[in-house]
Amino acid sequence: MPRWMDVLVLPAFNVGVALLVAGLVVWGIGLDPLKVLSLLIKGAFGSRAGLSYTLYYTTTFIFAGLAVAVAYHAGLFNIGAEGQAMMGGLGAALVGLWLGSVAPAVVVLPLMVLAAMLFGMVWGAVPGALQAWRGS
Repeated sequence: MPRWMDVLVLPAFNVGVALLVAGLVVWGIGLDPLKVLSLLIKGAFGSRAGLSYTLYYTTTFIFAGLAVAVAYHAGLFNIGAEGQAMMGGLGAALVGLWLGSVAPAVVVLPLMVLAAMLFGMVWGAVPGALQAWRGS
């Protein structure tokens, strides 16, 4: 298959089939698929708050996908990216709750980033160690 088909046609076909199947399900329960699609688009992009939430949730998926892609290009299969992201969020939240009211943001924000990195690293170290020492 030519590269342009792999990059353009195949993703467009996949999205079209997904929309068709979802539309059939929505139609099957008695709703108008076009109205539901327009509400979805309006909810995701139709206001500043909607766009903010869309970008907020999309960022997590993008970084998890990048983590999986980096591991894949290194010849490994990473299925723990979402867990690492959640543990990183936990680390950042704990530092924010602990120091947020007693230290300035200039101090707290870098510490939150470091805590997120540390928590994610510790979470990923368990399967990393198993892979390195046991080959599993």
